[in-house]
Amino acid sequence: MRTLHCLVALTAVTALAAGCSSSSNGLKSKSGKQIVAAAVAATKKQSSFRFSEKSVESGSAVSIVGDVGTTSGEQEITIRDGAQTGHVSLMVVKKTAYLEGDTLGLESYTGMSKTDSAKLAGTWIAIPSSNSDFSQLTESLIVKTAASALVYLSGTLVRGKTSTQLGKKVVGVTSTQKSKTGSLNLTLYVSSTGAALPVSVTGTRTASKVKSTIVATFTKWGEKVQRSAPKKSVPFADIEALLG
Repeated sequence: MRTLHCLVALTAVTALAAGCSSSSNGLKSKSGKQIVAAAVAATKKQSSFRFSEKSVESGSAVSIVGDVGTTSGEQEITIRDGAQTGHVSLMVVKKTAYLEGDTLGLESYTGMSKTDSAKLAGTWIAIPSSNSDFSQLTESLIVKTAASALVYLSGTLVRGKTSTQLGKKVVGVTSTQKSKTGSLNLTLYVSSTGAALPVSVTGTRTASKVKSTIVATFTKWGEKVQRSAPKKSVPFADIEALLG
């Protein structure tokens, strides 16, 4: 199984974690690399958060809303391809990942054929932690791994100016990556007061001359995230037999 490559950038903190101070946290004098490291570390200390991300290019779009917890989490993914719209739900509960979607959603997200996706549409698939795809499926659902998967920036990092984003005082860090086939440009804004939580990331990606825009939000810090496993699911090991 391969997952659809969805770059998830982080865009807005609507509230600081409880007990955070409003005083300067010293990021204004740090390097871009140090600011990103501080944002990753601060996110790892949180008990939970929600992120919403959207990537748009000509004729298509992918949006993700995810609730991330310490031991469980969930994502709702919407894929728009022209006039068609597909959906995928993904959750992790007690070290088992669960995946469910409609035909277009499964076809786009997993890379399965349209015929196989239609057979599995509406069926929860249970993927154990022993499966080689488990880590990739769940890395953005659990705080410990999501902090690095969603906040960390690579490439050339340059500290930008201080500003205000979504009502928060922030310092920006710009990341630039280029290759023979495309480029990725992101600006991460991190709170310059209180905890060094990421506030916003906006950017563009160009691949094979196709340009997409990226934006996402962080909200609901510290709210309870507890998910229950689907009442009925099919073990991943039985999928081959189910598809016939």
